[in-house]
Amino acid sequence: MHSNSKKALYEERSRLSERESQIYEMLRGMPNDSHTDRQIMVRLGFSEPNQVRPRITELINKGLLMECGNTKCLETRKTVRLVKLYSDNNQMEMF
Repeated sequence: MHSNSKKALYEERSRLSERESQIYEMLRGMPNDSHTDRQIMVRLGFSEPNQVRPRITELINKGLLMECGNTKCLETRKTVRLVKLYSDNNQMEMF
């Protein structure tokens, strides 16, 4: 990752809301795993998908997360997105 990209990423991470930071840090602990919005909701102890869904979308728009596919939700039986940490090589560079 280019040093300018690292600097921009660091600056963006410092401006995250509390909930964005919770989501980002949880996923940072599992950099190669993908999750649905509902899985993130449950893992963080929330009871409503809308407590995480908008923040996940914001993290995608900020370039910190990426959509990496779709899956069938076991609870709703609907097709839902999978997200994971953004990286050029599917591996987030930790610094």
